[in-house]
Amino acid sequence: MSHSETSKTARATSSTDSEARTVTVNLTAPTSWKEMSQDQLRYVFDLMALGENPTALKTLVFVRFCGLEVLRKTRFGWKCLVEVDGKRRIIYLHTWEVQSFLHQFDYIDQVENMDCRLDAVCGLHAVDPLLHGVSFETYLQAETYYQMCLSSNDDAMVDALACWLYTDDHGRHTGEDGCAVKDLTLTPGERIGTMLWYMHVKKVMSDYFTHFFRRTDAEVGAPSGRELLDMYNTQIRALTDGDVTKERQVLDLDCWRALTELDAKAREAEELERIRNKS
Repeated sequence: MSHSETSKTARATSSTDSEARTVTVNLTAPTSWKEMSQDQLRYVFDLMALGENPTALKTLVFVRFCGLEVLRKTRFGWKCLVEVDGKRRIIYLHTWEVQSFLHQFDYIDQVENMDCRLDAVCGLHAVDPLLHGVSFETYLQAETYYQMCLSSNDDAMVDALACWLYTDDHGRHTGEDGCAVKDLTLTPGERIGTMLWYMHVKKVMSDYFTHFFRRTDAEVGAPSGRELLDMYNTQIRALTDGDVTKERQVLDLDCWRALTELDAKAREAEELERIRNKS
């Protein structure tokens, strides 16, 4: 099983003919997070929310994505129904074949590489996958609720995080004037998807802005509400150079532009500290 032209094939015995014959069945499924459809993503997130262990999860995904109906286990594997050329056929899969297929879903274990997200929840639309074009103010709001998610394990904080990652048809976030949706209540699977999406964003940003995130991670740990407020006030002050009249201009910046400047300032601070320690 694999995607596009590198299809994995299973040798199967058809029981529909009076004389059994061997047929070749191509079983295809996504080989990465990026190749999944929105329905497939939702299915995986829902399974994760149920707490399925990795092997059980991959087995359910394999059966669903390949369109199999498992009739029963056999001495050597599975007896299944699958549609081939518009016809339902009975096929037999050996245990080693099933195990081989399941390993092709190992990427599901690597959530840090989940470079996709649910396009819509509760009638709202996702912002850019890596938050390009998202204001620094929106990023600060999302980051606040993300940190609160990590420290509290409160589902309401995940819903609040989603409020800043999804917008209505006019680009407004939940709670903003004119937005039709005032409160979000995500499904368990959508909450998993929201957290995994933002975790991937943070990983990409941490790899890109190495100086800024190295300092904040070391200094903050699991911040309290007061510490979060102090941290974000410090970031805004660093970007405005203490000029409060520039605050709105800074908050309206693309978050990647703002983080680029903060990373440069963090690098400069590291260099000054290195020079001071030498003297």
